[in-house]
Amino acid sequence: MTSADGTWKRHDWQGTAADFHSLEPSSERGLWWCNVDAPALIVGSSQSVDVVRSVCAAENGIDVVRRRSGGGIVYVHPSDSVWIDITIPREDPLWVDDVSSSMLWLGGVFVDALSPWLTTSVYTDAFSAGEFGREICFVSHSPGEVFAGDAKVVGISQRRTRDGARFQCVLYRQWNPSEWTPCVDARAAADAASSLRVATVTATADQIVTAVHNALPL
Repeated sequence: MTSADGTWKRHDWQGTAADFHSLEPSSERGLWWCNVDAPALIVGSSQSVDVVRSVCAAENGIDVVRRRSGGGIVYVHPSDSVWIDITIPREDPLWVDDVSSSMLWLGGVFVDALSPWLTTSVYTDAFSAGEFGREICFVSHSPGEVFAGDAKVVGISQRRTRDGARFQCVLYRQWNPSEWTPCVDARAAADAASSLRVATVTATADQIVTAVHNALPL
């Protein structure tokens, strides 16, 4: 249930990407900061894990994990990325039945939170996968995601149940695609990711998470 004063509970969680995806957070207003123990390539719910070269990933110390939300591969890293999940219950005033516009409010939160470091805006047009966005998540454009000009800043996917929504958000403090794109089996998609414009945030992970927490609406 939404708390009477609209507050958001912050959870600072540490472990593997697989363990975090296996969690079933309660459907309440919550912010979950996931500090991963190791780099991971997270495969979308409709993808085959074979899209990642498992031998290459193992040799480079990269976990391969499947998530329950849609979209393409997402790379997370203990220090280079910041991974935040936002949860709301279905009866929350922020819940939007229309999936195509259900993340717009959250994009606005990130625009406000990141304003000390970047000037950004929320993408409001229709979903666009482009040629390779269904293989690699950051290549696509989804309503609610955040951009600095044409450079993506925050990627968002969501999982909706009868109880609530879980918005899974990733941004980067450093963008180093050469660390993981050699392990992507679809070479053309990997090349697209390597040439992708991504805007990074020059702040500590804790500063970013605290700013997002403070920007969440009451």
